[in-house]
Amino acid sequence: MDIWIDLPPEDPSVPDYPTQISLVRLLMDAAMEEQALEVLERLVDEDDHSVEAWYLGGWCLNVIAEKEISHSTTTPIEKSAEPDAKARTLKTSREWLLKCLKLYAKLEYEDERLKSHADELVEGMNKILGPPVEGGDDEEDDESEGIEEDEDEDAQEDEVMKGT
Repeated sequence: MDIWIDLPPEDPSVPDYPTQISLVRLLMDAAMEEQALEVLERLVDEDDHSVEAWYLGGWCLNVIAEKEISHSTTTPIEKSAEPDAKARTLKTSREWLLKCLKLYAKLEYEDERLKSHADELVEGMNKILGPPVEGGDDEEDDESEGIEEDEDEDAQEDEVMKGT
């Protein structure tokens, strides 16, 4: 993985997108979530409309958060910081999954098992963190709204150009 991870996406040594998604699944199966997340961050940088990449990222972060708590330390000072670290990781996980679900609906994605699992994970996080706050950290709307607004503006400009 280190052979191509730092290369630009267009480099011929970089595996294609589906291969990288498969690699992420293998890394997660092998309990190598940190490495999987590294690949996933690269994937969403390359294509921020990949439902599967956002889903796997959210799931991966959820697994990491669960491990943070199960590998707890014994010193009181370190224990007091653990809930904050887990909560931050869970919030990030929820952000990824909410982005996944938003794209799922927008793109009319058809993998019901993916959606069901993403919904289940978000529901579990909501029980721990409370519901996402409108306009808060969990909102990924800024990015996707900007995309939608750009598309709407382009359509309006096209209509104006046709009318003149």
